Amino acid sequence: MHKNISGTIFYSLLFAMGGAPTIAMLIIQAQTQDPKIIYSAFIGLTVILACILVPVILIQNAILFFKRKNEQLEQKIKPLCQVYLVLNAFCLIYWLIFQFLN
Repeated sequence: MHKNISGTIFYSLLFAMGGAPTIAMLIIQAQTQDPKIIYSAFIGLTVILACILVPVILIQNAILFFKRKNEQLEQKIKPLCQVYLVLNAFCLIYWLIFQFLN
């Protein structure tokens, strides 16, 4: 499998697992600062977002897997691979800040 396609598949799956909780927490914190509300809404909103995000990424990855030998796709997918890497880094930094500064 080509480097960019395999990287995109890996980073997007990583984002599917870590992105839903991060997006949920960002939405909740934008609405309130009450810790009781944050923790009670966190799991429900995370599940809702994961039910949307995970299937979309799985469909994307299935398409990439079936077209993995396409040289043109390899070059076109490079920016998407970098976007997922940046999104994963953002999620990691967000959770580190959330854990150590709150």
